[in-house]
Amino acid sequence: MNEMNDLYRETFDEIHASEALRQEVLNMTKQEKVIAKRQIPRMLLIAAIVVLVLAGTALAAAAPGIRQWFSQQWTQQTGQPIHTDQLGLIDQLSDAVGVSAESGGITMTVDSVTRGENVIWFLLRYDGLPPEEELERALGPIEKPQPKEESESTVRKETINGTEVSVGSVEDMWEYLVDGPRNYNFGRWNVTFDPEITDPLFSSTGGTRQSSDPKNGSMTILLAHYPTLTGEATLLDALDVTLELPELKWGIEGLKEIAVTKGPVALRFSLPAIKPAKPLTTGGGMARGRPPLDVDYWDSSTMGPYPTEEMAFLGTQVTATGLTVSWAEEEQTMRLFTAGDWYLVMADGAEIRAETNLSMYNDLPDGQRVSQFVWPVPANLDQAKSLEYRYGEDVLPLELK
Repeated sequence: MNEMNDLYRETFDEIHASEALRQEVLNMTKQEKVIAKRQIPRMLLIAAIVVLVLAGTALAAAAPGIRQWFSQQWTQQTGQPIHTDQLGLIDQLSDAVGVSAESGGITMTVDSVTRGENVIWFLLRYDGLPPEEELERALGPIEKPQPKEESESTVRKETINGTEVSVGSVEDMWEYLVDGPRNYNFGRWNVTFDPEITDPLFSSTGGTRQSSDPKNGSMTILLAHYPTLTGEATLLDALDVTLELPELKWGIEGLKEIAVTKGPVALRFSLPAIKPAKPLTTGGGMARGRPPLDVDYWDSSTMGPYPTEEMAFLGTQVTATGLTVSWAEEEQTMRLFTAGDWYLVMADGAEIRAETNLSMYNDLPDGQRVSQFVWPVPANLDQAKSLEYRYGEDVLPLELK
């Protein structure tokens, strides 16, 4: 019961009820006072309000899972608690899975999945992980190599771009690695679909976000997959999915690690079709781009400002999970990268910055050059106000239609 109370408390702490919901609760209390003023105890009325508010959270309290992750991400991005309409959208795009596999006494479970037209997130849970003291004993001592020359064991001075700086010794670097923190390291994982709707050569997997509970031997990981689609089908269609996990390692990556689980382990499950929301569009404009310069370090004080060039785009398409930009000149997109950031501005002032981990590629049948970006958390487009491209102090606002 205490766990349920804590869950309700966490839910209310993270959620702001919409104005419509607040008004509905207010109207309900007024009606109750008029119709049955002498009959309804105060605690019963409070319970009714709690039920109504929880119903408006789109089952966030009943099945927090991936919604809790996105709630935290929303607050991290915007500095504001997530609203019920955003949680409702996440619920529409999410499916509970619960498929598990075991390796070495450790259970791996796909808790839930959230999908958009061009991104799929997996909430993965590990249970039964050994205590870190046991892992440390299994890892054993790490021997620090001796420096080959005397100069390697002392701090030295070097000049970089006309500035003299102190460079840490090789011995200091090894000291940091050997005595530094140990971590779980998650290798390359793969996703396949049936029917196959993506091009695996040009699809990519995103970085993981981890949340560990060593006391209970559990760890939760949010995985993101950004596919390149090969036809008209999208990730919102009915799909059979295979998530192939590598072995889970613990230790110091690149120095010494031990395998905690064996791999690969395949987790298979089916996802139903989801009806996509109508996307929004904008007109075209000019974005700032820049070439990839072959330099290790750029110093604006000595080399001047980083060279950029204006890039014309024909328009954008905005979905609940991402953004597609159609460029005007293929030649420019072959040699330039966009230098600024895309922001989705919500009606309440919250701003979502697109993750820029996808490169440009020919996507449309006629060879139109496009870039695709993903929002770090699904956004309810009913509450979207505008799209903005920002580079330094320059801001290009675009009206959503």
